[in-house]
Amino acid sequence: MESILLFSFCSALVTLGKAYENIALNRRAWQYRPYRSFSWGADRAVDGLYTDLSYFGQQCTISQNNRSTAEWRVDLGGVFSIHHIFIQYRTDNRVWNELNDLTGRFLGYSVYIANSTNKKNGVLCFKDTNYTRATIPNPTNITCITHGRYVIYYNNRTNPPYPAGYDPYAYNELCEVEVYGCPVTGYYGEDCSLRCPQNCQEGHCHIVDGTCLGCVPGYTGARCDTECTNNKYGLECDSSCGKCLNGEKCNHVNGSCPNGCNAGVFGYKCDKECFTGKYGFNCKENCSIHCGVPERCDTVTGNCEGGCQLEWSDLTCKITIALTDGDPASVSEPYTTLYVCIPIIILSVSLNVYLIIRHLRHRNSERKQQKNPENVDEHVETTRFSKTVYDQVEDNSAYQELGEITKESQYDKL
Repeated sequence: MESILLFSFCSALVTLGKAYENIALNRRAWQYRPYRSFSWGADRAVDGLYTDLSYFGQQCTISQNNRSTAEWRVDLGGVFSIHHIFIQYRTDNRVWNELNDLTGRFLGYSVYIANSTNKKNGVLCFKDTNYTRATIPNPTNITCITHGRYVIYYNNRTNPPYPAGYDPYAYNELCEVEVYGCPVTGYYGEDCSLRCPQNCQEGHCHIVDGTCLGCVPGYTGARCDTECTNNKYGLECDSSCGKCLNGEKCNHVNGSCPNGCNAGVFGYKCDKECFTGKYGFNCKENCSIHCGVPERCDTVTGNCEGGCQLEWSDLTCKITIALTDGDPASVSEPYTTLYVCIPIIILSVSLNVYLIIRHLRHRNSERKQQKNPENVDEHVETTRFSKTVYDQVEDNSAYQELGEITKESQYDKL
């Protein structure tokens, strides 16, 4: 009976696993609550040996007795495309049927493939819910076409009561676990020689037909060769485009708008509403301070919230109502500011013109003096001559006064 089962399995393996490799061989393995002996470590299940399926054969991994949970996993060393998983459970080298008490320990097991050590984040490849001690196959082959890094075996006895034939405790007792797939990422086919389509997510595709196991952002379809449509973009084409200018289509990969945004929104995806006080295309315009609620307006049109303040009109409240000769006249907000600035500008220009003229006159005077140096000398000599005459007059007066005093002194002496 056992030899017939082994022959049937080998035939199935040739059919299912043609050219696929055992990518779990001698990879690092781990188990929850190992038995207190190095002889039954987790690595025994991936050493390629399972000729002796007994307790003493040291070719099987065995966990502790009387436990409610059993878990074992192998790390493939990378994310690979997987076709099927082969499991050989312990038999103690006896016929595998309902009379073998080890069948009750195998019942209820599950197999996961995940990209992390947490099985809940992975794909459930198989969960036993129907087998009995008479029908559960061993060895068994589980087809699970997906991609992942960790293959996890799990069993538990945590929610009694259990179906008839179940052992009250959970065990690993795995003599061999083989994972068949392509040893190089990004390939598929019977001999793993065909490259996966360009836009498959992380380069992974169905190991048989090459259809993508997920697409990169911006693409959809079985082979990920169709760009997102219907105003969608991103991973799985699951995101909606923003309000691009004139309703243009956004970038199918990242959602960016090629020519900017419609009025009322901003950002490279045009998916953010204008901040308070802003409106218009790309939110570049400022709401009027003369709105009924200052600087609060419609983000698209700029129409003021609460109407306009007194003496201001227009929907955006940027037109002021001024009185000229008793008649009302409308002046826009920018021109009002200009009227205040014009007198200041005129005064500044006039002052600058006056200073320039004064400077030019002074420069002309200096140039004339430099061109007529003789006139300057004549003026100097005339001045000197005049001063000499005056000096002489003053000196003669002094001599006369001195002579008179001398004469008087002489008469006094007589």
